[in-house]
Amino acid sequence: MTRRGRGASGAKDRQGRLLVVEGLDGAGTTTQARLLGERLRAAGRTAHVTAEPSGGPAGALIRQVLSRRVTGRDGRAFDARALALLFAADRLDHHADEIAPKLSRGVDVVSDRFTLSSLAYQGAALGDMAWVAEINRAAPSPDLTVFLRVSPRVALPRRRAATLDREIFEVDAFQRRVAASYERALEVRRAAGDRIAEIDGSRPVEAVADAVWAAVSSLD
Repeated sequence: MTRRGRGASGAKDRQGRLLVVEGLDGAGTTTQARLLGERLRAAGRTAHVTAEPSGGPAGALIRQVLSRRVTGRDGRAFDARALALLFAADRLDHHADEIAPKLSRGVDVVSDRFTLSSLAYQGAALGDMAWVAEINRAAPSPDLTVFLRVSPRVALPRRRAATLDREIFEVDAFQRRVAASYERALEVRRAAGDRIAEIDGSRPVEAVADAVWAAVSSLD
């Protein structure tokens, strides 16, 4: 899917591109999203870097659930289906409030995570990826999704070395389930027509950044 086209005059419109960086916790999505934004600007494009959960109200609640500051009644675990719905709601709000207005002004938007994360993480938590896909059906497809392939045994120690904060999904056994869930999610999104580039995220940061840039440059 491409967001650029030609108007009645034949000139290219100014629609920006939605570029998504995906992978396990510790795969380097935040770093690579930031570096991609910097590289787009250096190439003369206007770029905005964002992330999910977003900075909106639903995103703020999700972050509190992930950090265990918000739980279910009487301290029980927050309901997994309710959390999946929160992610879907945050994605629609994120797109309407932050992403779409920038795309319409010709800004390239780089998002650290999008729908593929819900399919992988909530799909693994619930064992029902089809339902997760359905509640995210209204979310738009990115122009390109870059998937950083890193094994759980490499990704999780990276995440733990980067921060002392521990979220509910940062458990070895669950991350292995998420890794398998990502494989199914990639198949689902490719079947839906998404353009996806898989990159070895275990390489040095700059080598990964070069590969990400090559994938994005192929859109031109």
